[in-house]
Amino acid sequence: MEVTKKKRSVGFYVILALLLVGSLIMIMPLYWMIISSFKSQTELLQMPPTMWPKKWIWSNFSRVFETMPFLRYYANSLVFSAISTVVGVFSSCIIGYVFAKYKFKGRDALFFCFLACMMIPYDTLMIPLYKIMENLHMVNTPLVLTIPYFVNIFGVFLMRQFFMDLPDDYLEAAEMDGCGQFRRFWSVALPMAQSSMAALFIFIFMAVYNSYLWPLINVNSRDLFTLPVGMASMMSDRGNQFDLLMAASTMVVVPIGVVFACAQKNFVAGITMGGVKG
Repeated sequence: MEVTKKKRSVGFYVILALLLVGSLIMIMPLYWMIISSFKSQTELLQMPPTMWPKKWIWSNFSRVFETMPFLRYYANSLVFSAISTVVGVFSSCIIGYVFAKYKFKGRDALFFCFLACMMIPYDTLMIPLYKIMENLHMVNTPLVLTIPYFVNIFGVFLMRQFFMDLPDDYLEAAEMDGCGQFRRFWSVALPMAQSSMAALFIFIFMAVYNSYLWPLINVNSRDLFTLPVGMASMMSDRGNQFDLLMAASTMVVVPIGVVFACAQKNFVAGITMGGVKG
């Protein structure tokens, strides 16, 4: 019995050490970005690199706002991401609920078509999607940065898996109490799906917030630039000012950190609950 405990304790510390090493490897780029945002351009380019600023340059952050309309890009990214995420999560819940709880002719075949669309590379869809937006006169408008994200196939799959595991007894009890179709979805099913919704919220928000290629090919006006496009334009206009780039990148990751911090309690639960059965 003592040998078993000793083996377990050694294995535990080995796994713990591996996890710590892996965590340090994952955290290192983030640490380097944050530390570099307080360095001067000269210190950033010197070799060997310094792991701690010799002199803290706080003015890098204020210079970012002076070199480009960073606040407008920030607002554009946050507004477009918030609208796209809220609508995308809600539509995924409705469509997933219908696929899971309603029986109609061709349901499984239609859902299979949804899943088949996930196998198509996103890059191959950009040209036809751009032509659709152009024919609808949405290019270079705020609509082109929001509407394409209103339906998320992965989100539909995730929410369908959750609602399939939701016992019908809850919905039948609500029906006996006089709840209609939408009321059962809104008051009974949706509150129980908060964990999966939180996980999906993070996925969609990160996808929209970090999107670069789609805004780049659809938006020409600088007033509609998002943060990825705006930072790329800063590099082309101002050259390789790495100190400002690191400062801007540090401010860019703040919303993602806030969103994940608020939803992290439900993130793992949402993944495990929504992606096991089918």
